[in-house]
Order: sequence, then structure tokens, then C-alpha cells
Amino acid sequence: MLLARSTLLLLLASARAALSFSLTASPFTAARSSPNRLCAFSPVSPPLASRSSLSHRLTTTMSTKEVKVGKTAADVSKNLGEYIEKLSAAAVTSRGRFTIGFSGGSLPKLACGDIVQSSTIAFDKWHVFFVDERCVPLDHSDSNFKSLQEQLLSKLSTPIPAAQVFAYDPSSSSPEDAASKYAEQISAHVPAASEGGLPCFDLLLLGMGEDGHTASLFPGHALLGEGAKTVAHILDSPKPPPERITMTYPLIKAAKEVAVVAAGGGKATLLKEILG
Repeated sequence: MLLARSTLLLLLASARAALSFSLTASPFTAARSSPNRLCAFSPVSPPLASRSSLSHRLTTTMSTKEVKVGKTAADVSKNLGEYIEKLSAAAVTSRGRFTIGFSGGSLPKLACGDIVQSSTIAFDKWHVFFVDERCVPLDHSDSNFKSLQEQLLSKLSTPIPAAQVFAYDPSSSSPEDAASKYAEQISAHVPAASEGGLPCFDLLLLGMGEDGHTASLFPGHALLGEGAKTVAHILDSPKPPPERITMTYPLIKAAKEVAVVAAGGGKATLLKEILG
């Protein structure tokens, strides 16, 4: 159990939709005393988010909320870059490493646009994980690893050591086997906040789909109720490809900081529904 508070940072790309959000009534209101923080970043409108989405559930467990609104996706990227750089410096100073998890979709491009040029971030101290991954070869166009490789890993002048980038094992016998192996990797390399607790990431970066899904946890899907595993497999993803692995809700909410990054005109109404 984390001993500090949770924080929500919502980074938005359209002030118009964000200013009407009522954070006190938000589903991001904390239901526990934990040290985490949820941050949301986005531009801002599809159908309303399902109350059974992970995006909605996170709003019920993060006690500290922060919303940042940018007029454009470039503003979001800049704000997010500054946020990542600040957290990285603090973690490296206090613990000598920075554990970060990336989801896929448009997130890597938004997250890495600014930081890839940084000369002050200690990338050699980063330990990089993937919040979810499609069960495809790592060089496949659907691979979240490939996306991060193209947007960040291949562009750094001071590279992140290969041994500190934790991709899923595409040679696994099944998605279930891949999820089990990835959970073991996380447990071995990400310390828990307290003895017997869950691995505690310094930062998890989440995108959000137009249906309110984040990671590979979809609204109304049974996997949202997974409470025993830290990483689970999915065989029937509503979005292709159907076979994936994903961090589960308990692991995500155990992170020190969680940032939800949303950009695009299809998410204003969705975000308003989620935030209350």
C-alpha cells in the first residue's frame, strides 16, 4: 500500500472543454490514501465514456488531481516533456534510476517530441517498460515497442542501455505466457513502495481511446476486474490486433505518478464525462 497521496494530471489540448470540468466531483477522487498522482494531458470530443472504463475507474482512486490544457498538440507535448524531465531528475537524484512505462497509439509521439532533444535528462538511468503490448513481432507496424523505438530510443544521443528497455518476449508460447513473463520482469526490476507491495513505477504514461479505454483495458471488458495479476493477457481486444498483454488496474494505480495524455477533437465530451 502506498503511503503518500495520488495525483491526477490531465493534460488537455483544448482549454474550451477542460475549463468546465469539476474536479471535486471527478471520478478521479481518491478512495484510498496512497502516494500517487494522476496527471492528464490532452487537446480536446466521440460518445460519452463508459462508466466501466479504466479511465473512469482511475478517477475514483487518485486523490490529487491536476489538469493542464494546451491549445495544440504541440503545447501538450511541451508540457508533458517538462513534466517527464522533472520527475526523471527527482527519481535519479533520490534513487539513481527512473522507472517509466509507455502505452502505445499516439502517446509515444506526444510524449517524446520534446524530450528527445533534451541534453539534461539522464536517459542512461531510465528503465523503460510498456504499459501494454500487441502480441506481434517487435518490428511489426502494430508493435508499441517499434513505435517507441522510432519516436525515442533510436534518436537519443545518450542512449538508454538495451538491458534497461524491457520489451515483451515475442517467442512466448502464448499471450498468457507472455503476460506471465512480463509480470516477472516487472517484479524483478521495479521495486515495491513497501515490503510485500506491488511494483511501484515512478511514472506510467497512458493514452486514451475515443471509447475511454487506456492501456489494453476496454470499457465493459472482464479484464477490468482482474485483481490478482499485475500483467494479464487479452485474446479478444475490441481493437485489432486481438491478442495483447497489458498492465492491470492494480499495478497502474500503484504507480507514483500516472499521466493520462489525450489529444484530438474526438475526446472533449469523453473527458468531460470522465471527469464529472
